Amino acid sequence: MGDRAILFITRKYPPSVGGMQRLSYELTTRIAKERRTYIISWGRDRRWLPLFVVWAFVRAAYILLRDDIALIHLSDSLLAPLGLALRVIKQVPVVINAHGLDVTYSNYLYQALIPVCLRRLTYIICNSLYTRSECIKRGVPVTRCKVIPPGIDVNEYTTRLSDVERETWLSSWEVHSPNRKILLTTGRLVRRKGVVHFIQEALPLLMAQRQDWVYLIVGEGPERRKIEAPIHAHGLSQHVKLLGRVAESVLKDVYALADVFVMPNIPVPGDPEGFGIVALEARASGVPVVASDLEGIREAVGGPEDGTLVKPGDWSAFVAAINWWLDREETTIDRERRRDRVRAEFDWNRIVSLYLTLFQEVEDSYFSRKEKLGCV
Repeated sequence: MGDRAILFITRKYPPSVGGMQRLSYELTTRIAKERRTYIISWGRDRRWLPLFVVWAFVRAAYILLRDDIALIHLSDSLLAPLGLALRVIKQVPVVINAHGLDVTYSNYLYQALIPVCLRRLTYIICNSLYTRSECIKRGVPVTRCKVIPPGIDVNEYTTRLSDVERETWLSSWEVHSPNRKILLTTGRLVRRKGVVHFIQEALPLLMAQRQDWVYLIVGEGPERRKIEAPIHAHGLSQHVKLLGRVAESVLKDVYALADVFVMPNIPVPGDPEGFGIVALEARASGVPVVASDLEGIREAVGGPEDGTLVKPGDWSAFVAAINWWLDREETTIDRERRRDRVRAEFDWNRIVSLYLTLFQEVEDSYFSRKEKLGCV
């Protein structure tokens, strides 16, 4: 294949933050160590996205005309029309990532355009079986969809903090009983996360059975005020702490402190959880997960030794599962083994290897066909 390069185009990239941004950054920088690459990225206010798409087209067209490009990779389904436009400039394979909402977004014009474009691209990499099924529903051939989950650098996480660190953090959050079990939810506070319903329906049931817990919520979003209401209505201000958005280093400490990670998601039409990277982050810290058996979440939770899946909205079952894990009294060895299972399946080295193998297969197939047709 010579020294053909890969051209990456991504609209989700640092300095903005999020799961897609982390995926794009890790993927592009790690593959750049193995292959010659170009990276066209946008990591700023999405209001300027239309200008980025125009700039990306011009920049990519220049690269395609000047260099020997083996493959174009697009970071998400919204960029599918850009991929088709670039194939007019130069016929090369185009591979695109699909994450969930970028496939199912419930806008008529979006659904009229994006699935048509996806069907005409070379290959779609889906973050979960759920996302793959949504692509197939929209007419993407099953033979051109492959599941490769997000990766995680397990070494960035730790399974325990010292007693002094624990007491310092709990004091800073005004948790005055240092022996409390810690329940944790992280992520953007949007409706599908189910936090409002969990506080309103599940926590009073848990409170009636035991009081040796505190529920920490990390993140910001449009649901914050709705979350605050049931906290006050049920007198839970000493048991539920809204920590807001925190630095990455602080978040990793919070994971290490947690006893159970909770994902009480509810189904919201057109707004699915394509995978659930926060469940992986929790497991990388050794924390068991109790989550809704919904969409792509089930693929992030792992087996019964790592978590419990519960029917969405069955709050009694949520409480029973939380109680089971809290009463289990996990050891450091339990947490380390959970961390090792995440490393074996989701370590970035393995994930990048899967991408490189797929890229090579796509390139070999594409250019072999062109050679047979006398186009190379």
